[in-house]
Amino acid sequence: MTNPGNAVDLGLSVMWGDRNVGAAAPSDVGAFFGYGDITGEIVSTKYVDYVSEDITGTDHDPANHYWGPGWRMPRTSEIAELVERCEWRWVSRGDTEGYLVTGRGGNSIFLPTTGHRTDSTLYFQKTRGYYWGGEVDEFNKNYASALFFYRGNKFVKEYRKIYGFVVRPVRESFF
Repeated sequence: MTNPGNAVDLGLSVMWGDRNVGAAAPSDVGAFFGYGDITGEIVSTKYVDYVSEDITGTDHDPANHYWGPGWRMPRTSEIAELVERCEWRWVSRGDTEGYLVTGRGGNSIFLPTTGHRTDSTLYFQKTRGYYWGGEVDEFNKNYASALFFYRGNKFVKEYRKIYGFVVRPVRESFF
């Protein structure tokens, strides 16, 4: 995996990484991970093969594992804060489309469309973004929080943990 990216202050409760885990540049997709699989190699469709608890900041967190101390996956509330408190503008970076997300102070991050992995197959790579959060659904442990977007819309949703999504790290502002 690549070296950690840079922390970007968007004026939120946490700073957001400027790229995804495994991405060489902010416009690269990076690596796909099933929920709690730090190797990115588990492509099983059996829920028992995935972690059934919150993983933010734990040994099962790809952001923490690959980017080091202080970096972690975002909590559901932090994804919601990104969606609600920043300006989102659809842009192209080379042949990659996605959202330029700008905070109150004018700093921004680019969230490329990523698609998702089911089994070993990628779907919607050029049209949708799927980014894991680090918390499981409190009512159904087979689902975990995620940022989902496409041109014109963005949501905080829960998805089945068997999908392979990308991870955008966050870190505390004071770290």
